[in-house]
Amino acid sequence: MALDHYINWLPNKQNLRQRINLDTRIWESEISIDQWAIIRPISISDQDQATIISKFNRADYFYLPNQSIRFVIQGTGIVFDFDLKSANLSRLDRTVHSGYNFSAVRFYRNNLLYSVGGEGFWSYNRHITYFDEKSSKEWEILRPKNKGPEMISDGFQGYSSKDDAFYSGGSNNKNYLEDEKIEYTKEFQRFNFKNKTWEVLGNITDIIPLKEHRTIYWNGTHFIQMARDRIYIIDPVQNEVYLYKDNATYFEAGGGEYYLSGDTIKYYHFMNRGPLSVIAVNALLKKAELVGKFYEADYTNYYLGASILLILAAGAYWIYQRKRKLQPTFDSLERKLLKALMDSGDNFIPTNELNEILECDTKSQENQRRIRFMTIKQVNEKLAFYYNIKNAIERTASTEDKRLITYRLKKGVKEKIKAIL
Repeated sequence: MALDHYINWLPNKQNLRQRINLDTRIWESEISIDQWAIIRPISISDQDQATIISKFNRADYFYLPNQSIRFVIQGTGIVFDFDLKSANLSRLDRTVHSGYNFSAVRFYRNNLLYSVGGEGFWSYNRHITYFDEKSSKEWEILRPKNKGPEMISDGFQGYSSKDDAFYSGGSNNKNYLEDEKIEYTKEFQRFNFKNKTWEVLGNITDIIPLKEHRTIYWNGTHFIQMARDRIYIIDPVQNEVYLYKDNATYFEAGGGEYYLSGDTIKYYHFMNRGPLSVIAVNALLKKAELVGKFYEADYTNYYLGASILLILAAGAYWIYQRKRKLQPTFDSLERKLLKALMDSGDNFIPTNELNEILECDTKSQENQRRIRFMTIKQVNEKLAFYYNIKNAIERTASTEDKRLITYRLKKGVKEKIKAIL
C-alpha cells in the first residue's frame, strides 16, 4: 500500500486540522475527525515536491508574522514555508544530510529556529543547532561550555522561554548493537542559554512512572504525562508534581499527533484517526493534588553515562520510527486482565473476580462499572485496530443468574494474544 504524504497542522484556536496532500498538491480542511474537504490547489516546484516526499516524515510547524507557516521535517534539516495567501510551498534551506535527528525538539528563541537532540542511524544526537536563515541557510551548531545529556530523545524535553532554558531528562536509551533493551535515564538537566552551560538538577523521583507511561507532552510551562486514568502535571522550574485523576477518562494517546494551543494540549488517539482529546492544563491544575518533587539531587552517578559506546552504522532510522509508532502498549492492568482471561481458558470470569483483577473491588459499584467498561473497551479497541482481533473479550449473562455478567476470551484468539504479549 502506497504511503500517503500529508503535512498536517492545527489552526490557532481550532479543533479541526488542515493539511497539504503532497501527492496531489491539494490544500485540505478537516470537516469532522479524519474527514476532509478541498480548500484549493497549492503551488510547489517539482524539485521541492520530490525532496519532501523522498525525505518524508512528520513536520513540526510554526506560524510566522507574515501570514505563513514554517514546516521542519522530522529526521531532516529541511525547512519549508507555506504562504497562506498564495498557497505556495517553497523550500528555504540548503541542507543535504538527514536521518540523524528523528524526534528532535524544535522551538523558536529570539526569532531563531532551534533543533535539539534526536536519534537516527542507530545512535543518539545531542547537538543544539539553529537555522541560519539570513546567510548560510544551513543549520549551525551552538557549542555548550560543558558536557550535557548523552541522549536527548523522547521523555521530558522542552524549552522554557520564561527562564530561557532547555530541560532534558527521562530519555530512552536503546542498546542498538546489543540486545536492544530499552533503559531510561533518570537524570534531569537544564541548559542555560545565557551562559551556555548544562546543569544537573537531580534524578527523576519514583513518583513518576518513567518506564510504564511514555505519552509525554510539553506546553512551554509544564510537562504533561498521560497515564490510564490520571495525568501528571510537572513544573520543572518549581520542581513540583501534581496529580489529576479521573476514573471515567482514558488519557493515554496511543501514538497519534498532538498540537499545542496556549496551555492546552490537543491530541488524537489511534494514529490520528480520533477521537480528539483536549487537555486544558491550567484548568486541571486547579483540581490536581501536589504529590511531591519531580527530581532530587543525586550526583553519585552523574558521569556513569560518559562511557557509552559510540555507534557506527548506516541505514534509515525512519523505518524503525514508523514501526515503533504502530506498536500499541498495554499497561499493567490490561496485561493482567488478558493473562487472567487466557489462564481461565474456556471458563468464564465472574464480575466479582474481574473487579479483583482490575484492583477496583474496594471502590464504589459505579466506579467498578466504569473501570470494567473502560478497560475492556480499550483492550478490545487496541486488539481490533492493531491486530485485527475483533471483540476479543466477550460479555455473557451468567447461566446461574441472568442478572450477572461473566467474561471470557472469544474462541480462537487465545494463541494470537499470547503471541502479542
